[in-house]
Amino acid sequence: MKIITFIRHHFLFCLGMLMFLILLFFTFFGEYLPGIDRDLKEIEYIWTDKKIPLAPPFEPSEDYLLGTDRDGRDLLSLIVMGAKETLLIIISITIIRYLIAIPLAFLAHKKSLGIHHLVSWMNGFLSYIPSIILVILLVTLPPILTSETRLLYLIIVLAALEVGRVAEMFRLEFSQIASKEFVTGGNSIGVSNFRLFRKYLLPFLYGKLLISLVGDIGKVTFLLGQIGFLGIFITQVFVQVDAGQFAFFNTSLAWPMLLLNSYNDIRSAIWIPFFPALAMTYVIFTFNILSQGIQKLAK
Repeated sequence: MKIITFIRHHFLFCLGMLMFLILLFFTFFGEYLPGIDRDLKEIEYIWTDKKIPLAPPFEPSEDYLLGTDRDGRDLLSLIVMGAKETLLIIISITIIRYLIAIPLAFLAHKKSLGIHHLVSWMNGFLSYIPSIILVILLVTLPPILTSETRLLYLIIVLAALEVGRVAEMFRLEFSQIASKEFVTGGNSIGVSNFRLFRKYLLPFLYGKLLISLVGDIGKVTFLLGQIGFLGIFITQVFVQVDAGQFAFFNTSLAWPMLLLNSYNDIRSAIWIPFFPALAMTYVIFTFNILSQGIQKLAK
């Protein structure tokens, strides 16, 4: 009865946790499920009932539940095998963003080293420019475009875009907490800034921090989807395709990379962009619902 009562009172939290556990299951154990091709074999053609060879992509069928991509790889297997990389990138971007933003927020609150001006500029100026425009400008720079550590640069760029917003939000939280008696008491006895941050301010923001961080995971997922739709590779290799001709080829299994040819696929093989987009939508809903559930649970 207690469990049922808890579910009724905290339905969003329970639903979010259930969706999160399902996501974790397919991420870490999905590759061991029957029907998942861990080798991602490319099928060049299949024979129809009339003995006519048919080239990929193949539409959803009993053999390919979600169809195949244009290389003949099973789409369900691609989504399952790419789940780890996708979540790793998303969570890395979000965590790095907060690792940068929280110290900046404290320094801005203390008005140290002019950081408050930097945070104000980042939150104000960058908010007028769509994030995807900045991503295109930065990740297509030659040093990043041809770098072997392109993925790391991409993660840092995506993390840095929203640092100003997050830092300003927590600067306001720090300023609000700093007016309380226990903080002013700590200041009066000469507590160091580091101890003030770690012992007096940060513990009161754990709940807010968790809610904000979980919610931002959904935003990062949406931004990554835009990157894929615009044809920006996460990881790539530079290959000679003909005499004097070179081209970049995608090497990532992350879900956004399945949207690279969406413009053409929507007209001829709509299942190719649809199911990866559905998977990313599931991730967005999962973390948004979980964030709202945690917020109501905290109250």
